[in-house]
Amino acid sequence: MKPFCYPTSKMANYIGVSKDFLLKNKGSLFKKGIHYYEPEGLNKTLWNVSQMEKWVSNESENPFKDVLNEI
Repeated sequence: MKPFCYPTSKMANYIGVSKDFLLKNKGSLFKKGIHYYEPEGLNKTLWNVSQMEKWVSNESENPFKDVLNEI
């Protein structure tokens, strides 16, 4: 059974990107509460494994998908 979340360094290794890439794209490419979490008092970022797998395989849900398809 795969874990729910990985810390930044393990997620970077898992999906083949740098830790800096993940951290620089928090809040823009990656959404808090969907792709990552910052638990209070833990002082680190945890990444949602299943959402990041979807991102890697371009299966992420895009809230604007229906609008873009109409254009």
